[in-house]
Amino acid sequence: MKSYDVIIVGAGPAGLRCAEILGQSGKSVLLLEKKPETGPKVCAGGITRKSLELMEIPDSIIEMEINKARIVGPTRDFTTQGVKKPFTFMVNRKDFGQWQQQKLQSFEQVTVMNQAQVTTVDKNFVEINRSKRLGYRYLVGADGATSIVRRFLKLPVKKQLVTFQYLIPEKNSRRFEIHMDNRYFRSGYAWIFPHRGHLAVGCLADPKKVPVQVLKKGFHQWLKKEKFDLSKAEYQSFPIAYDYRGYRFGNIFLCGEAAGLASGLTGEGIHAALLSGEEIARTIINPDHPEDKIKAVLHYKKMQDRFLELLHMAGPVRNLIFRTILYLMNNKRFNQKVTDGFS
Repeated sequence: MKSYDVIIVGAGPAGLRCAEILGQSGKSVLLLEKKPETGPKVCAGGITRKSLELMEIPDSIIEMEINKARIVGPTRDFTTQGVKKPFTFMVNRKDFGQWQQQKLQSFEQVTVMNQAQVTTVDKNFVEINRSKRLGYRYLVGADGATSIVRRFLKLPVKKQLVTFQYLIPEKNSRRFEIHMDNRYFRSGYAWIFPHRGHLAVGCLADPKKVPVQVLKKGFHQWLKKEKFDLSKAEYQSFPIAYDYRGYRFGNIFLCGEAAGLASGLTGEGIHAALLSGEEIARTIINPDHPEDKIKAVLHYKKMQDRFLELLHMAGPVRNLIFRTILYLMNNKRFNQKVTDGFS
């Protein structure tokens, strides 16, 4: 049985970033990806400024920079003005993943294996495609909301978001909007994100708080109100795990969505994925590596998840909360704090 210093399950942003940092140390690394190619993933496709501070993403990967957003509530809306720095960057997830993988080519000790479905996890090895066993000293689960590594650790996902999204053909649009309305989304929200050649229009909510059929019905009522033409649109749906229970379990680690590090409030998870992948790699290299950066992510996530719980409990007065948020957005200090915190 061939063995590696580190086996990483999942070649998303977290797994690829983890492999990159480990590659710099000279450790033998195997990165397993069940899909035929690295990168493609169903998501809204926005990354924040915090992610660009972690790694220098080339301009060719960024479809457009967003420095103007419209936030829409049940009775009023607010449009950001005079934002000096972009707070969101739209990317194609396939291009982003392919670029991350290309960075690994300079590391001889890093191997990427596609079409490698992990079918069994053991304390000493993983089995791929129900046939081949590979040993490890350290195992990193970066395999998303349905992580097999997390299941091996007996950590069921009890908190996750469900999303519905349409990719609607649209040329040259820069329409970036967030819609909050209890009538359609309850404690969730909807988004309109611009990409090259299309708009990503979707919504999300916790299905334990907002029944799936109720959310889907509200979403389509909202789409009709907004007069979106879905005749040529591509429909998508995907889960987002936000049930954090820890990231280090002896010689096994969880990062990104596998660890439940995505925000339950916004669903944003790429920054937490990149940072946790990097920090886990540094911890494997140096067991005394400080946890400050992950603790900061967890602190921010905890604040957002607490606000989400408030929305869950608010019931019919949610729209009052949404109206208050939009009123406060007119305050420059509050506006800047929200923008900086999100981006």
